Amino acid sequence: MGVLTEIGARPFINGRGPMTRFGGANLPPEVVAAMAQAANHGFMMSDLQASVGKAIAHLTRNEAAYVSCGAASGITLTIAACMAGTDESKANLLPCTNGMPNEIVFHSCDQGTECDVAIRCSGAKTILVGNGNGATERQVREALGPQTAAIVVLLWEQPGKLSIERLANLAHDHGVPLLVDAAGAVPPRENLWHWTRKAGADAIFVSGGKGIRGPQGTGLVLGSQAIVDGCAFHGVPNGRIGRGMKVGKESMVGLYAAVKLFMSLDEAEEERKRTELADQLLKGLEAIPEFVTIRLGTNRVSFSYDPVARGLTYSEFCHRLLEGDPAVLLSDRSDGVHIFTETLETKDIEPILSRVREVLNDRES
Repeated sequence: MGVLTEIGARPFINGRGPMTRFGGANLPPEVVAAMAQAANHGFMMSDLQASVGKAIAHLTRNEAAYVSCGAASGITLTIAACMAGTDESKANLLPCTNGMPNEIVFHSCDQGTECDVAIRCSGAKTILVGNGNGATERQVREALGPQTAAIVVLLWEQPGKLSIERLANLAHDHGVPLLVDAAGAVPPRENLWHWTRKAGADAIFVSGGKGIRGPQGTGLVLGSQAIVDGCAFHGVPNGRIGRGMKVGKESMVGLYAAVKLFMSLDEAEEERKRTELADQLLKGLEAIPEFVTIRLGTNRVSFSYDPVARGLTYSEFCHRLLEGDPAVLLSDRSDGVHIFTETLETKDIEPILSRVREVLNDRES
């Protein structure tokens, strides 16, 4: 009897992508092997963190790197460092921020995200600028003051947002860092160094368990040595605000193996594989009567039908897929059901198509 059966866990074929709530990416064999190798040894964890960080920094062309337990914890640790530095008396006060700069300039259109929560977990206050479309340079300048500790921005396109380069200039003119939440922004791998080396950001935060395909409970802080030193000061194994944000030895070594593999891959070939999977899905879906199928970029396809005529909403359709065997997770949208190929392999295509046909046949019978 397998351990998943023993504990009553029910896995699914993930056609929605490597999001945290769905278990992240599947680990390559090289990553699993690296984690197993680390599992049977003891380490001075501060030394291991420094060694892994140095190796990952070299791979990603950054000055320094820190392995956090997810991108969000990297944000919290970095904000703590921006407020308290490596002053032990201040660090021991957090999340109370009396007597230290504690304001983070933050776009209104980024409010309500995981980044927003991660900032506030440090004890910092977000000073919102602009509106749902972005912010002007004047609004950002007016928000900067003596209590400003940093500017933080999410790396997603919004028509009214200032460029990373311009935000970096504004931050540095005021003597504070620019921090970029790029949690899901790889691939392409160039994003691991572009924003720090070319656009002027002081640090970026990247998820280890999404596009890099490392252990799900990992993230990266990439950027300046000062910021990475601050993360290490506030983080494990020290008894400060990051004490509960532990990254195990297996995960640290596993993330290094994942980054190393990720940096060695042929990006064009990886895109071709995702495209081929999407083509296979599209071909199978087009053979189903009444389906309207659409190709959406490299790694996504969608299908739609008349929910009223079939008496089956897209949400109900996806729920039935997830209830069956094998369970299949797809994304219900207002315009149909979407399938993402980032977390799929060739062996998953026929089971997905089979379950789609099964749900339709069950509804018709």
